[in-house]
Amino acid sequence: MKLDHRLVAEISERAIEEGQRRGFNVSCAVVDASGRTVSVLRHADASWQTPEFALGKARLASAFRTSTGAMYARLQKERPLYGTVLAGMNQRNDWMLAEGGAAIKTQAEAGESHGGESLGAIGISGCFPATIDQEIADGLVEWIRTRIA
Repeated sequence: MKLDHRLVAEISERAIEEGQRRGFNVSCAVVDASGRTVSVLRHADASWQTPEFALGKARLASAFRTSTGAMYARLQKERPLYGTVLAGMNQRNDWMLAEGGAAIKTQAEAGESHGGESLGAIGISGCFPATIDQEIADGLVEWIRTRIA
């Protein structure tokens, strides 16, 4: 299964609307399962750097097939040196180790905790604190799962 252009457009529009609902002008990036850009949309009043940040978060979420918020928190607490190494790889891989990225996966089979087919990832940037970027990204992934089920 792939993310088609209509769904990607709807994801981006919902991201911008959710950011505004929360009082922020955001950018939304969507990448495919291999981390390649599918779409980037910046609210007209969002800061100029937010599209690049959103894209970096989406690429990291796609690479590790997880939430960047959970990864960021885990690395700070349990493996800070690994987090430093990973952050050092940000530029080489066009990643951004920060909250606001979420992998898009199909539902795992019964009994699997990490399964599901990877479809891509979303990155959101423009909120403060970045935990709000993560909330928007996670909410979009849940919405997408209802659309592809």
